[in-house]
Amino acid sequence: MKDRVLISFSGGETSGYMLYYLTNLWEGRHECEFLVVFANTGEENEETLEFVKKCGEAFNVDIVWVEALVTMEMGVGTKHKIVDFDTASRNGEPFEAIIKKYGIPNQAFPHCNREMKLNPIHSYVKSIGWDKGYKTAIGIRYDEIDRIVSDRKKYNVIYPLIEYKKMTKPKINFWWSQQEFRLNLKSYQGNCKTCWKKSIRNLSKIAQDNPEHFDFFKKMEKKYGMLVPDGREPILDEEGNQIPAKFFRGARSVQDIFNGLDYFNGIVRDASDNTNYQLDIFDEEESCDIFSMCGQQD
Repeated sequence: MKDRVLISFSGGETSGYMLYYLTNLWEGRHECEFLVVFANTGEENEETLEFVKKCGEAFNVDIVWVEALVTMEMGVGTKHKIVDFDTASRNGEPFEAIIKKYGIPNQAFPHCNREMKLNPIHSYVKSIGWDKGYKTAIGIRYDEIDRIVSDRKKYNVIYPLIEYKKMTKPKINFWWSQQEFRLNLKSYQGNCKTCWKKSIRNLSKIAQDNPEHFDFFKKMEKKYGMLVPDGREPILDEEGNQIPAKFFRGARSVQDIFNGLDYFNGIVRDASDNTNYQLDIFDEEESCDIFSMCGQQD
């Protein structure tokens, strides 16, 4: 029986190279049965969705697209539904369903990764009989070795670009520069439009270039900012008034990001002149692979 390997494809170039490497170059590929899964949040950049589609076609691999399927009943975990490039949500539908049940995600309550990526992927894997005995391949580079999870053996997580290949960002960039296509995004943009894990400077740059990318988060803060999910206490100020939930670092709201643009304008504008799509101009991001929140899965 072949070893089973789940390839978690985030939709980024590092993850895309890992997909190609494992299925086309890795010497152990013939002894493995691969399953490639991409979890769509509904707030991915369109370029990310196009890149995922192109990778599947160019590398001749089947990529399963899943989205969170939420049941509002507490105690019932997030399941999955199957979509594809044409039917994938593009208006935050899975994201809003998660927020409606669990509240607005942020540094204090980072449930978005768990509920929109980890749990839907696990739900799909279980549905096809892969509930046990498989390894999960995560696209983290050798120069990101500090991002690997300490309990990776417990979760059967492998890092091919660290363990087998020792790939760094310059190497990934060079490889993609030789291909017929690549992810048409700059590094600070990331796969998700306005993820709360982005640095404030990166968010400010996005707010300058694509202010409409914040429309969904602004709507969610207005609609669910005062929502207190079951089992959680409201956050109160010194006078006992409830503080609305906010998405971004430092308890910043969407409006706070836009209010700070004058301060960040010079820094952000000057630093983004380099046109290399994947050059890090602000390297302050946190991990958002599916096992960055291992201990918080249901």
